[in-house]
Amino acid sequence: MPTKTPITVAHGDGIGPEIMNATLQILEAGGAALEIETIEIGEKVYLRGNTSGIEADSLRLLMGP
Repeated sequence: MPTKTPITVAHGDGIGPEIMNATLQILEAGGAALEIETIEIGEKVYLRGNTSGIEADSLRLLMGP
């Protein structure tokens, strides 16, 4: 079994979720061995009071150490 490559997925808003789902289906059909971690960004985060639209923990995850 191949080692899975970790990726972070943010579905976002608007057409983002539809595009991300299609992209993940293509990757899966192509045999990509992925370990997917999903983060939330966009309007839902903004409406919780975070005006940047991304939580600090998610941003740190994307930016690395």
